Amino acid sequence: MPLEVVRDERRKWICVRGAGAIGFQEILALIQSARSDLHHRLWPMMFDATGATTNATAADVERVVDSVRDAVRREGAPRGHVALVADDDELYACMLLYEARCSEFGVRVIRAFRRLADAEHWLEIVSSARNFL
Repeated sequence: MPLEVVRDERRKWICVRGAGAIGFQEILALIQSARSDLHHRLWPMMFDATGATTNATAADVERVVDSVRDAVRREGAPRGHVALVADDDELYACMLLYEARCSEFGVRVIRAFRRLADAEHWLEIVSSARNFL
């Protein structure tokens, strides 16, 4: 399986490590399961796909976005911030499209990055700031 999910109890983050070719089905399964329980719903998520590739298409990204839109309509509950990291051009482009399309319907807690250090820094800042709102 190309996606490994670890719950970091110390930082209260969900850490996902992607490897190999990451496809539409793996991403959809992750979105539907990683923060399905209320305890982890507001935990930030770090998705590190450094070194991974994808065979996902723009249509696949749209289907994932549709699943997020449906979840927002059903649950309406906020989720923690999500940092996405990819150094592969195609995977990064998919992540940017995902970020932009989710933002269009009000989900503005997702950001795509090229470098893990930048993503971690952003996630630490927005996660800390969320506690003061």
